[in-house]
Parts: sequence; structure tokens; C-alpha cells
Amino acid sequence: MKIDKKLNLVVPVVYDTGTIYVHSAPLTAETFENYYLVLAKAHAAIYGEGLSYRTGPRVAMMLLRDVAKRMNPEGSTAFSDDVEAGLINEIKRLTSVAVLGSNGWENIPWSEAITKGSLDKEDAQEVENAIAFFIIASAIHKRAEVKPIVTTAAKLWGALTTLLNCTEYAASLPTSTEAESSGKPAE
Repeated sequence: MKIDKKLNLVVPVVYDTGTIYVHSAPLTAETFENYYLVLAKAHAAIYGEGLSYRTGPRVAMMLLRDVAKRMNPEGSTAFSDDVEAGLINEIKRLTSVAVLGSNGWENIPWSEAITKGSLDKEDAQEVENAIAFFIIASAIHKRAEVKPIVTTAAKLWGALTTLLNCTEYAASLPTSTEAESSGKPAE
């Protein structure tokens, strides 16, 4: 089987008011090349600490930041600042949130969803860690390993993988608006 490098992660977040869908894409080759060492070390730390695909998605972003801090030259924060500004901001840029608006499903950038309070703090942290695990696994594992590892981890965490980009995924959701419903509940 050929593994498509465009395997994306979707994390549904269920609230009393409805479900929102967080969609994240893997890193580009250029971003991977710029941050390969910190990604590889974070991957090694996940498995070296015995976290694997069961618990890694719960702590991956925190672990990525810790690894970047440990890679700083003594007394410096330059490398971890670069990882935050470059890699982590790129992960956030590649992440969108599909929310139900007055005109149906709308995709908003991750940072805007956080600012608007579309996710509460605990859910945002949990989703951010799961996305970091997805990014690390997608970047480091061999192509043939990516799909089974990411799909297994996604199922354990109530997420799913898709080949659809965020716009296509939002368009695939049942059509509904805040004022008018199609009668089909969102998945």
C-alpha cells in the first residue's frame, strides 16, 4: 500500500452546544528539514520514556518544548525560542477548527479559535498535545509506518485520519446552521 503523505488528523471536540472539529495537516518537507533534530529527539523521548501511541498524544507538545529547552546552549534560550516561533507556530498554522456558524461550517485558524474561546483551556491543551504527537509521528516514522501508527493513536483518542484538507472536511460534514438544521447530527 502506498502511504499518502497528506494524511491529516481530525479531532472532534464535543460540547453541550455541539461538536467542533480540529483539523491538522503534517509538516512540509522544508519545515521538517529545519527542525528534524528536535522532532527526532522528541520522538525518541516519547518512546524512550515508554509513552508510545497510548500516552504520547497526551504530552507530546509539552515534551517537544522540553526537548527544545534541553537543546539550548547553556544559559541561552535561542533554540527553544526558535522552535516556538518556527516549528510550534507552523504546527498551529497548519491547524484549523471547523465551527458551526450562522452560514454553516466555517474554518477558522487555531489561534483565532483559541482567542474566541471556541475550545476551553483543557480541551485546547489536550488537542494541541495530540496534534503534536501526530506531527512528530508523521515526520519521523517511515512512510509505511505512518498510517497504522497515526490511525491507531487517533482511534484511541477519539480522533480520525483523513486525506481531505480542512475545507474539504468541513464541506463533508452534515449541512446545518445555528438557525436551521438538516436533521442529521454531526458525527
